[in-house]
Amino acid sequence: MKVVVDISPTLTGHSVRGIGSYTQKLVEQFKKGESKIDFEFFENPTSPPPADVVHYPYFDLFFHTLPIKKTVSRVVTIHDVIPLVFPDYFPVGIKGYINLFFQKKALKNVDAIICDSQTSKKDIVSKLSFPQDKIHVIYLAASSNFNPITDENTLFSVSKKYNLPKKFVLYVGDVNWNKNILNLLEAVKIAKVKLVMVGKALTDDSLTQVKEIDRIIKKLGLQKQVIKTGYVSENDLISIYNLASLTILPSFYEGFGLPVLESMACSTPVVCSNVASLSEITNNSAIFCDPADPNNIARNITRVLNLSKKQRQNLSQKLVKHASKFSWQKVARQTINVYKSVL
Repeated sequence: MKVVVDISPTLTGHSVRGIGSYTQKLVEQFKKGESKIDFEFFENPTSPPPADVVHYPYFDLFFHTLPIKKTVSRVVTIHDVIPLVFPDYFPVGIKGYINLFFQKKALKNVDAIICDSQTSKKDIVSKLSFPQDKIHVIYLAASSNFNPITDENTLFSVSKKYNLPKKFVLYVGDVNWNKNILNLLEAVKIAKVKLVMVGKALTDDSLTQVKEIDRIIKKLGLQKQVIKTGYVSENDLISIYNLASLTILPSFYEGFGLPVLESMACSTPVVCSNVASLSEITNNSAIFCDPADPNNIARNITRVLNLSKKQRQNLSQKLVKHASKFSWQKVARQTINVYKSVL
């Protein structure tokens, strides 16, 4: 069996986002040659090489990322359809909906969809009218590089590089509405903690969301409590997780929520919303908060910060054990099973 995989997400602006990382990690596993499949990787989504199966690991609802014409068996990964679940917060205009029409048409010629959670599967069935029995849930994983760090010199170097405070709450992610950053900032003020925010979009001053975030930071007087690093390398991110007192993800909605597993793999406690995929993938290993209530978010941040040394050690062991249940070897193996199912 020959499978060709579209690697264009690793070459565009998506390369430093979750979509690029997903594609890269999958390709790395396939290149290890642990299966008998003949893999080839191509860069132009409209011109896949001859194969038995073509896999498009990226599907944009509002742009032409999937050719309508089908020549071989096709597998597509759709990470989430959040803009369709909350259309009021993700306006796309007439052109966007025209493109959505053609993307839906292209999906009719797809043999299988891979998604990251049961939550996303339900949304895809509901919003894209795709047959449920052709949708396969494959949970993502933190990279195997995400681990507890004991080397104090490494941690000190990264802390100094980004001028990090001794104790801080960590947010890793984007700036979209579903991330609930405005309520997070309110909670930071209430809890009187320092917040480190990691993510490329967070320092893009051209984005309306970033302008609003900066306005709220100033309005709440949080200029000395909030640090935005922008994009950081994976190695630095691992150190930052290890340095953090806890990781916070108070999202209104997530298709998966990879920072949760990354943090757990580094033995750092997580406070996150008990909604959508977050409750699905954490299996009660996180401390849950109400995303609509900044006071509740603040209380749960404080709750974790006040854990005794013994309680924190016990929790850390539990987190690492839970994160270890997810691996990219498992992702690759289950993805190959999907390829086999469409032939």
